[in-house]
Amino acid sequence: MSKKDLAGLGLDTQLIHAGHHFDPATHALAAPIFQTATYGFNTVEEMDAAWGKLGYLYTREGNPTVLALEEKLAILEAGEAALAAGSGMGAVCSTLLTLLSHGDHLLCSEGLFFHSDIFMRDLLQKLNVEVSFANFKDTENVNQSIRQNTRIIFIETPANPTLGVVDIEAIAAIAKSNDCLFIVDSTFAPPPIQRPLQWGADLVIHSLTKYINGHGDTLGGAVIGKKELIDKIRYPGMPCFTGAALSPFNAWLIMRGMMTLEMRIEKHCQNALAIAEYLESCPYVDRVIYPALASHPQHNLCQKQMGGKGGGIVSFWLKNNINGMTVREADYKLLNATKLLTIATSLGEGLTLIQVENSSMIRIAVGLERAEDLITDLKQAFDQLQITKE
Repeated sequence: MSKKDLAGLGLDTQLIHAGHHFDPATHALAAPIFQTATYGFNTVEEMDAAWGKLGYLYTREGNPTVLALEEKLAILEAGEAALAAGSGMGAVCSTLLTLLSHGDHLLCSEGLFFHSDIFMRDLLQKLNVEVSFANFKDTENVNQSIRQNTRIIFIETPANPTLGVVDIEAIAAIAKSNDCLFIVDSTFAPPPIQRPLQWGADLVIHSLTKYINGHGDTLGGAVIGKKELIDKIRYPGMPCFTGAALSPFNAWLIMRGMMTLEMRIEKHCQNALAIAEYLESCPYVDRVIYPALASHPQHNLCQKQMGGKGGGIVSFWLKNNINGMTVREADYKLLNATKLLTIATSLGEGLTLIQVENSSMIRIAVGLERAEDLITDLKQAFDQLQITKE
């Protein structure tokens, strides 16, 4: 079924059918895994023609299983084209190393994912790319931060892990008026939560490891958007500058996970809202951040841009001096007392994960368990904070 055939159909239908073709040789209905590094040809002429026609001679440049995933990813974000990479950072680095040149200025939102932050502050500045950061919730601050040589504006929304929400439509207008490319890392809010391209972004980046795969069993990344830009990143950016190719088996796992993306996202959001509301009522909690809560500073923007869905991450801080403990001591005691919640990093999978950030913020990556069971586990963990160790 082609992209044109899928136009106008529901996201759940599109995610199942986009990029799916039964194997013409065996008629196997499940998508095959083309687990190969290279390809053979009967003639030199056939090999010469293959690059332009099929896009693969060597799996770092292209693979049928990966191409099927890319077709599914493009339709997920209503983009012209998509490029899959070996990780989210592979997508970020391949994109920026391709599109930035010596002397260009990259303007980023504050509070980026720390690996992205390291890449931009360290490697890009070593390559004589100017990098600066602005408060993108303040459009005047963004306007003042634009320079004559600003080439790309790069943001995350919601931010990791502070969950600040940026008005994509407003920043897209600023980018367009200043002739800048606008890139959004939307890992924390994949469709059906938000679609940055529809709000005016040029490119959207995802860590496929998270919600889009949904099972915590593989790494992957993607950049989606205008075909002209994707083609540049596809060659020479990804295979030559970073070599961040996605393996065919990982592509297959991600495609399998995508079939249930919409229903999983709904459950993540429902569970996260229930937990956020419980935490706001908890006497041990100082502050809760979740975009769908009425108390969130960008709550109205969440309603407009994210359809009222806050995503699957809830962040909060404990009060100081709970039973004589510092915040950090209480953080550790709370997490160590959980039974259903697993102490681990990452997000977007079935298991609910919990971790302490360096700022003593606690981040819950809410999973797919029953919300009442997760809240019961948190309640018994909070009860442990009142027990004095003998």
